[in-house]
Amino acid sequence: MATVMVVDDVAANREIVRMLLGFRGHDVIEAHDGADALRLAHAHHPDVVVSDVLMPGIDGLELVHRLRADPDREAAQAPVIFYTANYLEPETRPIAEACGVSQVVLRSQDPDALLDAIDMALAAGPVDVSVTTDEVFAQAHLQTVNAKLIEKVRALHDTERLFEAMAVASPVGIGIINRRGSADYLNPRLAEILQLPMDHLADSPAWLSRLGLAGPDETAVRRLLRGDGAGEELRYNHRITWRDGTVRTLRIHLRQTHDEDEGLTGGVLMVDDVTDVTLAEERLREESQRRQDEARHRDAERLDSLRRMAGGTAHDFNNILGAILGYTNLAIETISDGRDDGSIPAETVESLLGDLAQVVKGGERAKALTQHMLAFGRREVNKPAAVKVNALLEEYQEALRAAAGPECEVRFVLRADLPEIKADPVQLARALDNLVRNSGEAMPDGGTVTVTTATEGANVTVEVRDTGPGMAPDVLERACEPFFSTKSTTGTVGLGLSTVHGIVSQAGGQLLLRSGPGGGASVTISLPAVAGTVPAPPPPPPPAPREPGGGETLLLVDDEDAVLQVTARMLGGAGYRVLTAPDAAEALRLLERHGGEIAALVTDVVMPGMDGRQLARIASGRRPDLCVVFVSGYAESLFDEKGNNLEPGSTILAKPFDRERLVSTVRTALSLAQRS
Repeated sequence: MATVMVVDDVAANREIVRMLLGFRGHDVIEAHDGADALRLAHAHHPDVVVSDVLMPGIDGLELVHRLRADPDREAAQAPVIFYTANYLEPETRPIAEACGVSQVVLRSQDPDALLDAIDMALAAGPVDVSVTTDEVFAQAHLQTVNAKLIEKVRALHDTERLFEAMAVASPVGIGIINRRGSADYLNPRLAEILQLPMDHLADSPAWLSRLGLAGPDETAVRRLLRGDGAGEELRYNHRITWRDGTVRTLRIHLRQTHDEDEGLTGGVLMVDDVTDVTLAEERLREESQRRQDEARHRDAERLDSLRRMAGGTAHDFNNILGAILGYTNLAIETISDGRDDGSIPAETVESLLGDLAQVVKGGERAKALTQHMLAFGRREVNKPAAVKVNALLEEYQEALRAAAGPECEVRFVLRADLPEIKADPVQLARALDNLVRNSGEAMPDGGTVTVTTATEGANVTVEVRDTGPGMAPDVLERACEPFFSTKSTTGTVGLGLSTVHGIVSQAGGQLLLRSGPGGGASVTISLPAVAGTVPAPPPPPPPAPREPGGGETLLLVDDEDAVLQVTARMLGGAGYRVLTAPDAAEALRLLERHGGEIAALVTDVVMPGMDGRQLARIASGRRPDLCVVFVSGYAESLFDEKGNNLEPGSTILAKPFDRERLVSTVRTALSLAQRS
C-alpha cells in the first residue's frame, strides 16, 4: 500500500477522498492548501499527490510547478493527479503535461476512476520531467486561471440574473438578512407586503417591527442571526393591522444561511401574505360547522319525530293493554269466585287460571315495552325531585353490579360535594341500570365498568365507561334510535339507549356517547345542577285501608270505551257507585244533573275536544270540594319540558294499571280530600 497526500481547501472533499482511499488500505496525508502540501511533501515524501486545482493562495498548478522545481528530488518526482470539479481535462492538459501531472480526474466521474488513476500512477513510478522556466509557467498559468475566472464570473452573473428574475417574479417576499439584522437584499414583493419603501427597509432592521416581531420574538430572531439560538429556523403566523385598518395574515419563515466554510452569514427571510388563504379556510370551517349544525338539527328533528311516534303509539297501546289486563283480571276474579262457590270444577279453574296467567304475563311484558317507548318519547309520567346522585348510586350499587353480570367488575369513582339535580330518582336509576347492563352485555368474557361522577360548569355528570370492543361510527350514529341494535336477542332489545336518552332529555339533560372500534364505550349523562336547595317532595300518603268503598259516587271519564267499561267494573266491584262519560261534555252534563252526589272525578287526560285538565278546571269551579284523579299514560299532557307538574297537588295514576292500584289511588285521594 502507498502513502497518498490529498490537497484540498474544503475539508469535506478531503474527508471523502480519505475514506475512499482508506478502503484500498492507502495511508492518507491531508493538506488544506498548496503551502501546507509543500511542507508535508518534504516531511513524508508521498508516493502519489491528489490535488484540487482551484485553491486560494498556491493553487494546484502552482503547487505542481514548485514541486517539480524543488531540490528534494524525491518530493519533486512524486506523481500528481488533479481531482477537480472546476476544470475540464482539456483546460489543464497543456500546463499539466508541462508540469508532469499524471492524470486529470473529474469529481463527477465514478470514484473508481480516481482509484484506477492512483494505481496507474503507482505502477508508473516517480515522474522524470524537465522543469519549465518561470516565464513559460507564469504565462501558461495566467492564461489557464484567467480563462477559468472569466468563466466563473460569467456563470456568477448568469446566476445573479436568474436569482433576480426569480426574486422579482416571486409572489413571496424575500430578504437576505445579515448577522446584524439589516437587509442586504429585498425583493419588491417584500416591500409591497410590508408597505414600506425599499431603501427604508434595506438600511435598518425595520422589517422586524413592521412584521410585528417584538419582545421575545425579536430576541429569538436576533439570536438566530447571531448563531446562538436553539435552532436553524423560525416560523411565525402573524395578523397585522395596518394604519388604514386593513388586517392581513402573514406567514413568516426565517432560516440561517452559511458560506462554503460553514460560517454563519445571516439568514434568508420569506414572508407570504396568506390572508386570502386564511379567509378561505375560515369560510370553509364556517361552512363545515354550518353543515354539522344542519346535520345535528336534522338528526334532532328525526329523533323528535321518532319520539312523537313512539310516545303516541305507546299511549294508544296503553289503552289497549289497560283493557286487556283489566278484563283478564276480572275474568280471574270471576273464575276464582266460581271455584270458591263450587260453580266451576276445580280442574277447569286451574286450567283457566293457568291460561289467563300467561295472558297477564304477556301483558306485563307489553306494558314494560310501552314504558320504554314512553321514556324514549319523553312522555312517561314522572315525579321529579331533588336527587343526590352519589347517594342514589350508593343505594343502587349492588343492583348495578348485578346488572353488569358476574363476569364484569363495576367500579365507582364518586366526586364529593356534588350539587343536587332535579330528576325522577326511579327513572334515573333505571337509566343507569340500562347503561351498566349494556356495558356488561358488550363484554361477555368480562371487563371493567367504571361509573364516575363529576361537575362540568353548571352541570352534574355521570359517566359509564367500559373496556369492551366499542362501536363503529355507523353504529354510534344510530345508537339512540329505538329498536336499533346489533344484538340478535329479542324482547325489548334496541330500547336501552333510547330509553336512557328519553329519560335524560325529559329531565332537561343531555346524553353524550363516545366510542371507537377496540376502544371501549363511554356514555355521559349531563344534568343541570339545582341552584340552592330544592325541598324534598313530601312522603307519599299511607295507603288507604283495604276495606270496601264507602259507597261514594264517582264520575269516570274516558274516550276509550273498553277502558271506560273495565275501569267502571273495577271501581264498582270495590263498592263505589260509578257514573261513566265518554267525553268531557257528557261529564259536565252528569255533574250538573247529579250535583253534590259526586265525590270524585276520575278522568283521562288526553281526549278529543276538551281534555281532562280543562274538564277538571271547569268541574272544580262548579264544585270546589270535588276530588280529582287524573289517569294518563302520556306525560306531555301533565308535565312541561322541565318536568314540572302542570297540576300541582293533584293525584295522578299512570296507565296501564291493575285493579289494586286503581282502587288504592282513588281511596287515598278521597281520604285526603275528606281531611282537608
